[in-house]
Amino acid sequence: MNRFLPAAALAASVLMAESAVAQQCYTFHNRCFSFAPPPEEVPKVETGVSLRAESLKFTGDIRFRNRMADSPSDKPYADADQSTTRARLQLEFTVNEYATAFLEYNFSEVWAGAEPYSDAQPFQNDPDGILSRQNFNGISQAYMQLDDAFGFEESIRVGRSEYFLANGLILGSCDYLQYPATFTGVWLARSFGDFDAEVFAFDNYGPLQAQLAGGGERFVGTTVRWNVEEGGGLEKVDGYYMMGTAEGEFTGRSNDSWVGVEASGLLPADIKWEAQFAHRTVDGGKDVSAYRAVLEHTFEEPIGGILHNVSFTRTGSQGALHVNPADFNSAGLLHQYGGAWRSNLDTNQLSFGFTPVSEIECTASFLTLDRGTGVTQQGDFEFNLLAGKMIRDGLHVGLGYGIDNDKRQVGFAQATLYF
Repeated sequence: MNRFLPAAALAASVLMAESAVAQQCYTFHNRCFSFAPPPEEVPKVETGVSLRAESLKFTGDIRFRNRMADSPSDKPYADADQSTTRARLQLEFTVNEYATAFLEYNFSEVWAGAEPYSDAQPFQNDPDGILSRQNFNGISQAYMQLDDAFGFEESIRVGRSEYFLANGLILGSCDYLQYPATFTGVWLARSFGDFDAEVFAFDNYGPLQAQLAGGGERFVGTTVRWNVEEGGGLEKVDGYYMMGTAEGEFTGRSNDSWVGVEASGLLPADIKWEAQFAHRTVDGGKDVSAYRAVLEHTFEEPIGGILHNVSFTRTGSQGALHVNPADFNSAGLLHQYGGAWRSNLDTNQLSFGFTPVSEIECTASFLTLDRGTGVTQQGDFEFNLLAGKMIRDGLHVGLGYGIDNDKRQVGFAQATLYF
């Protein structure tokens, strides 16, 4: 299966994400890695349409992605070849200066003949003989946003929405997924000087294509951010708390709780740092803690006109902290252990961002992976190569290639059209 993969992927690796360096791992509140720039970073065409609302803006994207994988017969891996398509259309209504409404329609499908892997599964019968919902065709987001509508400088969001708790390693809507997770609830936020505070309550039904068995679950919690000093040694500190409410049909995490803190700042020599710690209290089980630390430097003038960024990331987790995480590629493109906080796993990740040819952004990463005792180790070292380019306005092409010391390999090719 795909014996040509190494040569093909390496030959193609001179093409991938315009923001590949930033997305190689996580910065706070960004989208899950998806082999393309986040939609908000791509210029959109303004329609100029005005209806009963004050204004209406149409945006969207269509993407095609192919996955290729291979491994030796004695080294287990998800050797699945797939082609998938996703299209999204967003409608944003600006009602007035206090209120907006947002709708997103999502159409996703797995092409015939695809093999099963992660988010993209072939369309087939389940054990009860009912066709499984592996394609999604419907409303993925629908919410209203109210800003100072009641005169208290508050911000309120109500409805189904993407949402990230902290860095997304615990909870988020993964843009890599063919069918991401969204959450239905209410979020109330307000700023108090240098502090931003939020309280929330939402239902989680799982990713759109794989609803939780038996129904949804409900969580409540709060987040607080301290905006210390822009450009200072300590710039921001984030804290959060989330707990299950035992409401809903799915009660697997109904009495668990999560608490965490994150901080970021700027060290001498323009070295950006981030540090994160989280703890999950498990009802009737063993509690779990995890951490992540990042050092990153961007050169004012690229070295040799090519190397423009270098970063080091260290992660450690005692087990699974996630609910619905946005963590693809947080522990390598092979994604053998899920994300960095999904299992008893430690990683070291050294990444280099470079531009070998004009406007082609590349990232090379070297990872060590150390699984905890009592758990099967699959690969100790991994190499990832990402490349991408905006071919024309609105058209982005990206590729990725990963291989470990046991010669497990995966390759991705993606084209995304933004409008």
